[in-house]
Amino acid sequence: MSLLQIDPPDYCQYSKGRCDQDMSNLSPLTGFFIYPSEPPLLAQTISETVRHLQNHSSERAYKSWEGLNVGGQIIFCEICKAFRSSKAIIANITTLNFNVLFELGYALGLGKPVLPVRDTSYERDKELFDELGIFDNLGYEDFKNSSDLVRIVLKKEFSTPFRSIQPQINRQQPIYYLRSPIENDGSVKIFSCLKKSYFRFRSFDSRETARLSLHDAYREALSSIAVVGHLLDPERKGAKVHNARVAFVCGMAMAAQRHVLILQEGSAAQPIDYRDVVVPYEDISTIPPVIESLVRATAETIQSDAYANATTPIGVLERVNLGDVAAENEIQALSRYFVKTPQFQQAKLGQARLIVGRKGSGKSAIFYGVRHHLKNDRHNLVLDLKPEGHQFTKFRETVLKNLSEGRQLHTLTAFWNYLLLLELTKKLLDRDADKAWRNPDAVAAYKELKQMYDDHVPDDEGDFSERVMLLVEKNINSFSLLKDESKTKDVTSLIYQKDIQTLNAAVSKYLNSNEVIWLLFDNLDKGWPARGAQPEDIAILRCLLEATRKLQRSLERQHVDFKTIVFIRKDVYDLFVDQTPDRGKESVANLDWSDIELIKELLLRRFRAAETFKGDFEEIWARLFDAHVKGENSFTYILSRTFLRPRDVLNFVRKSIQIAVSRGRSRVGEDDILNAEIGFSEDMLNDLRYEIRDMFPNNPEIVNKFMRQTTAFSHDDLWLLLSEAGIPEEKVDEVLDVLLWFSFLGVIYQQEENYTYQMLYNLPKLKNLINENKSFTNFIVHPAFRTSLKSV
Repeated sequence: MSLLQIDPPDYCQYSKGRCDQDMSNLSPLTGFFIYPSEPPLLAQTISETVRHLQNHSSERAYKSWEGLNVGGQIIFCEICKAFRSSKAIIANITTLNFNVLFELGYALGLGKPVLPVRDTSYERDKELFDELGIFDNLGYEDFKNSSDLVRIVLKKEFSTPFRSIQPQINRQQPIYYLRSPIENDGSVKIFSCLKKSYFRFRSFDSRETARLSLHDAYREALSSIAVVGHLLDPERKGAKVHNARVAFVCGMAMAAQRHVLILQEGSAAQPIDYRDVVVPYEDISTIPPVIESLVRATAETIQSDAYANATTPIGVLERVNLGDVAAENEIQALSRYFVKTPQFQQAKLGQARLIVGRKGSGKSAIFYGVRHHLKNDRHNLVLDLKPEGHQFTKFRETVLKNLSEGRQLHTLTAFWNYLLLLELTKKLLDRDADKAWRNPDAVAAYKELKQMYDDHVPDDEGDFSERVMLLVEKNINSFSLLKDESKTKDVTSLIYQKDIQTLNAAVSKYLNSNEVIWLLFDNLDKGWPARGAQPEDIAILRCLLEATRKLQRSLERQHVDFKTIVFIRKDVYDLFVDQTPDRGKESVANLDWSDIELIKELLLRRFRAAETFKGDFEEIWARLFDAHVKGENSFTYILSRTFLRPRDVLNFVRKSIQIAVSRGRSRVGEDDILNAEIGFSEDMLNDLRYEIRDMFPNNPEIVNKFMRQTTAFSHDDLWLLLSEAGIPEEKVDEVLDVLLWFSFLGVIYQQEENYTYQMLYNLPKLKNLINENKSFTNFIVHPAFRTSLKSV
């Protein structure tokens, strides 16, 4: 390798791109001297040495930083050109000087031979050098005067640079962070921002490892794509050694054409060599944007390298189809990318009678997934029922409200028992309609069963929802004749109207003992207001479950296995638990997407279903999406603005792709995601508005009061805001509970944001985190809503 480097570098931190300096007319130098201007006598010794060496031989050229023509030029650019045109760098490290350390690191980063020299009679900074540790194994020459130094330089052969193993770029952890020894607010913020980024990072922490060796510094700087240094206020204890280490490592990284960010606590004066690349901060809120810029530059470097020959054609992005966010709209396609979650595994094995989750959490997807799985086994008879919830509204208002609680439960259990038996009969008749007539031994039993069914349902037209509505109407008409003194058996006769025992016995006789009957029941709560289900609604669910157990016991006497899975919203389930004495007998599977790998798998399967992609999720995401949004991992950025529900994630990602395609792009950029966030946030806020209006019709615009407000609130501030929204004092706590349950608001605990969806909507558990000090900042608006609220 030539020791003269006169080609401009491809990347320079000063220009934030290719070097803009002209190096075509540089004169070769034998050696270039760097040294501090203080103390003056030492500086004079170096100047004399340079003068003697220049006079010693016309074949050798020596120069110092004082001899550079820097008029009208950026000083460090002239120093850089001198470095590149020199065979060697002679550095006076007698005192701890940040300019010299930065330049020495720069020389080593360029691969230049260096000669550290030191007047050991100066004791001023000896302890600091010992604490720094970098030069322990570099070696130096001791001098006392200019004659000593001339002799040392003339006898030195400047042909061998510092030797160390040339490291490979660490793409798994491409950022290296020099943490300050004091964990001030700036340090905490920097670390937090780096943790949120897409990239893993390495760090040096002097509290863990007291000193950084030269070899370690070289390896870490050159194996990185970006280096972050945090300079302490000079008045802090330990600042001088730490800041010197930052200067040295960052100089080395800058020479190696790495992205370098130097953050300075406060507004301290900076050494001239790197003052233009230091970012001072007085307020830690200014830190995230500069970290974001560095992270984006890191991502661009990786992408320009790793994906230079693997760009995604526009057509590929256009063909990515994530499917409909509602499982009901893509029943056939769902089988191609259904994710078999633990809850699905529980359901298909019959280990859960209730599948519980918020709207959009994937209950219907599991319904169809389980149905598809079960139908592959000919021994299974699957009774999949999906009524429309509004069909029970009239039944509730005209019948149930006029009955005592005991009669309500008896009436509903009888209603469900009758309905389920009729539906099971119809399922058997539909299944065997063809094959029964081909078997003389079976046709008689089939005809008998069909006759009984026709007696109960003379007009068998329409789907299940229509049959439910027909039965509801019949019961409404019958119950209009019911008198208050009517007995329980009278209520039962009104429900059944025909002999149900005979039908029940005929069904049990018709079934084979090796059959397994599966009842899948979804949509019962469709149309019920969120957290607004009435006691009669809960009674409908409770009695459905009781009726399934009654049917199960009846069939098991004939050695027929009967299994039930009911899919229900989380808010309805919570009310069911509160109002049911024997609540513990139902086995429950709560839909939980807190395992991020499951969400990645969900997206991965949909990506692959739309296009023949190779690689894992991270590779495919990197092909389709920019790695970062505002310095944060783009995937994590999207997730943090959802409630970790498949519907939310699919909606956000799909909007991002649609915007990118509409702009004719081959991949989704940061601004595409930010624009998608505007629409997504507005969708989330509108959904919440509708649910709030259902619950508080007298105060339908509660969430609008948060428009253009801060994101964080104390209890007192929040109480005042809700009061100003017109909420009566006795209702404020109820409204606050609702906003917490919906995850519109979260609780700040130990500087972390906590929301109910992270706790399976366990509101008491979340409220336990609230600080008793009502002036303390306890509450925060979820990121999903901040864009549409224009929070400040």
